[in-house]
Amino acid sequence: VLFIWWWNAYLSREAFQEELKKWDYNPFEIKKKWKTSLQKELWEDYQVAILDMPNKNIALYKEWKIQFEKTFEYLNDDQIIIAHSLWTIFILKYLTENWFPKKVKQLHLVSALIDNQGLPLEESYIWDFVFDIQKIPEIEKICDKIFLYHSKDDFCVPFSQWERLYEFLPNAKFEVFEDRGHMNMPEFPELIQNIKND
Repeated sequence: VLFIWWWNAYLSREAFQEELKKWDYNPFEIKKKWKTSLQKELWEDYQVAILDMPNKNIALYKEWKIQFEKTFEYLNDDQIIIAHSLWTIFILKYLTENWFPKKVKQLHLVSALIDNQGLPLEESYIWDFVFDIQKIPEIEKICDKIFLYHSKDDFCVPFSQWERLYEFLPNAKFEVFEDRGHMNMPEFPELIQNIKND
């Protein structure tokens, strides 16, 4: 299981520094998020790799592509890929523009983003992660099963992004929630269940 998690993109380092001033910070806070529960919940039957990418707050696709491809030598057949938030645009771009060396058994897209449509202006800069969204249906040819998860009250990625993505992937299984926000909860039982049931 490859789990791809979180990034930001800003027009410049100065823009990032201004945003950084607004972020809450508590060095003693224990953060419980479902990414940390994945390994615990799946460890008996799966190897779970949580990928660490360079420059997460000033992300560039070209740099992430280099790092992502370093994982290929460790992959087994029947790969499961989980991507959350802006990471989804990375994996969608990668899979529509490149050859992936293993069979993708499951692709799970959580709070997925396909472009900057509907994003607040200050968050709409997605740099070189832009790709041809008309190619999204091609992903169905390389993925056995695709799962989409989104909450209608998502405060980062508008629900309209899910609606547009589902138009491209009408055969995908989906879970729509009313009150999960940006899916930053401590546990994600629906995701775990879908992985195990397949």
